[in-house]
Amino acid sequence: MRLNNTPPPDVTAVKITDDRLIFDLEDGRSASVPPAFYPTLMLATPRERKNFEICHSSVYWPKLDCDINSEALLRGAREARRYAEKARKRKLPMAA
Repeated sequence: MRLNNTPPPDVTAVKITDDRLIFDLEDGRSASVPPAFYPTLMLATPRERKNFEICHSSVYWPKLDCDINSEALLRGAREARRYAEKARKRKLPMAA
């Protein structure tokens, strides 16, 4: 098996709707997945979702400590379970 040494494409724009997380890529493609693939983003407020940084092939949401790269989105990879659980716990109301 021959390894592919081509780096993942850079992200040029990010859109998050109620139905999709979309990365526009430098090579003209767009990659998208349902927000449910990334519970941290799905459970975030609209303001938290808008606060991101694009660095080449990766998008980072600093307040959410969430990092997604274009390769993962192209593969349809889901958020790791431990990060999804962390996001769910953060959204649970505090017990009285």
